[in-house]
Amino acid sequence: MTTTSSDAVRPRIRARVRDGAQRGGEHASGDGPKQALLGLMLGALGVVFGDIGMSPIYALRQGVTEAGRVDVPVVMGILSMIVWAVVVVVMIKYVSYVMRADNEGEGGIVALTALVRSGYEQQGRHKPHWLLMAGLFGAAMFYGDSMITPAVSVLSAVEGLHQVSARFDPFIVPCAMAILVALFLFQRCGTAVVGKSFGPVMALWFVWLAGVGVYRIAQHPDVLRAVSPTWAWALVHAHPLLAFVVLGEVILALTGAEALYADIGHFGRRAIRLAWLFIVFPAIVIGYFGQAATMLYQPGAEKQPFFYAAPSWALIPTVIIALLATVIASQAVISGAFSMTSQAIELGFLPRLRVIETSKKHRGQVYVPAVNLLLFAAVMFLVLTFRSSDKLTSAYGIAVGLTMLITTVQMVSLSRNVWRWPWLAVAAVSVPLLAIDALLVAANVHKIPQGGWFPVAVGIVLFTLMATWHRGRALSAEHASKAPPLDAFVRHVLDDKHPARVPGTAVYPGSRLGATPSALESNVRHNRVLHRTVIVFVNRSESAPRVDEHTRIDVRDLGAGCYEVISRHGFTERPNLPRLLASLDGQLADWRFDSKHTTYFLLRDEMTPGCSHGQMSRAREWLFGEMAFHSASSAEYYGLVGEDVVELGVQVVL
Repeated sequence: MTTTSSDAVRPRIRARVRDGAQRGGEHASGDGPKQALLGLMLGALGVVFGDIGMSPIYALRQGVTEAGRVDVPVVMGILSMIVWAVVVVVMIKYVSYVMRADNEGEGGIVALTALVRSGYEQQGRHKPHWLLMAGLFGAAMFYGDSMITPAVSVLSAVEGLHQVSARFDPFIVPCAMAILVALFLFQRCGTAVVGKSFGPVMALWFVWLAGVGVYRIAQHPDVLRAVSPTWAWALVHAHPLLAFVVLGEVILALTGAEALYADIGHFGRRAIRLAWLFIVFPAIVIGYFGQAATMLYQPGAEKQPFFYAAPSWALIPTVIIALLATVIASQAVISGAFSMTSQAIELGFLPRLRVIETSKKHRGQVYVPAVNLLLFAAVMFLVLTFRSSDKLTSAYGIAVGLTMLITTVQMVSLSRNVWRWPWLAVAAVSVPLLAIDALLVAANVHKIPQGGWFPVAVGIVLFTLMATWHRGRALSAEHASKAPPLDAFVRHVLDDKHPARVPGTAVYPGSRLGATPSALESNVRHNRVLHRTVIVFVNRSESAPRVDEHTRIDVRDLGAGCYEVISRHGFTERPNLPRLLASLDGQLADWRFDSKHTTYFLLRDEMTPGCSHGQMSRAREWLFGEMAFHSASSAEYYGLVGEDVVELGVQVVL
């Protein structure tokens, strides 16, 4: 190692951390590529496609119910609208276009926002503030979707019990609640276990859905004419207002499209695309055609076309399979909510929460207990408040539509400013997609008084929390920049203060490169001691999901046993401080990592009233302080054991 003076440019010592983790979607076992891909596809069926795979239970039914008529032009027109909405929005927009924007294997609107931000940073430009706020609002609306999906999916399937016997009606809501309790308790097992358990059931669901559809299509093949978009256009031309209203129900066939993108970190883009193209898409389209045939040729079938489509002898098996599948339908958005929360924490959009890695083979598979509890409470509230899938679908569309619209807006910025597409190409792709998304949102505005207020209210609350935390963090960073330079502080302490040197290693996590941590400054001022080895640890979260292990750590030698260690990690990773320090063995002069003689000095900030000097309102100052107080401890975040940690409380005035 080379040591230089404080006023020279110091060489950096690179260290590698070996943790054996694999990127999300990569298979770490010794299985062959085909076996690995098939396993990922099966897992994706159980986690990713549950939401969109359950849409056939209620999407066409709600569209025809909203139209108030059951005749050939209306049913065929709505069917054509649904099929082409799936083709354009899911197949073309998400599977072919949006999923190209994976942030090194990670997806979702938070990862997309980070990708756009990193593109601006690479060009030396600041990302427009409104674009960042739009990304945060889209993420907030995704949480609203994550709350509604489990409730509406499970209720819609349990309501099939009514088709078996009306005597089951009093048990529909309690049964749905019991299933949801079991589902949320199961989340702690992890995505990998959930996917393996649910994948075969969802494979059976899609086979059953296609089989019932083929059974009805074979009886009435003329329904296949709805594959032509002319039926949709004819409905729009003949009844424009009715078609616009029905469009608010067509969006129900698209729920889960955002989850396809959000969950690519769990199973990989290729596995999700192949599963969609060869299994999910054909099955759901055939299922819609089968239901349309049933509605047109079986009186009364419009009430529950999915269950009426099954042969009478297969009704009970259909209800059972639907019950199992709808439980799984909720998994797509729940897993997406966990992933998005983990990403948002690392990017500084949410305070630290407890995040549990649930897989040693696949990075990005996480369980967030606080989010699981929040979703569970919200889902129970929705089930008890609305009590039927018909009423819940009114609350559904607005959250989905707003998230889709914001995703498209972010993709416009990405295509132009990161991918460097010419404006003509950007316009050719984005203008039609923006028009469709705007129409879907507009068609759902009238649902706000009927239940759409819930996801909007949830979105506004969560957006306020994320925007406040992001703003408070920015002001905290600005305050940290006023701390004395680390080089000058060390020089001043050693030359003028002559503190007592005590045995052992002291580690001070800091928030800003080259700045003196408040904990170090306070410890020297009040205790007048300095450990024999002092390591200032600066943790930097990058806009990429992962960083290269070879360049993860840099070290600056400050002299006299003092070092600054700069660690980089992606937004799907969490720093394990003892393991990072252990990787430096042999890299620093006369020092080896010894956990028994290492003390970690952490800072516990206390926000004071007026701490932002008018840059935030008093209400937001209080909110930021409460979020900071209730966030997970830094010790847990850094993977530290309690007896090795000393916490110092510091009042912060931003």
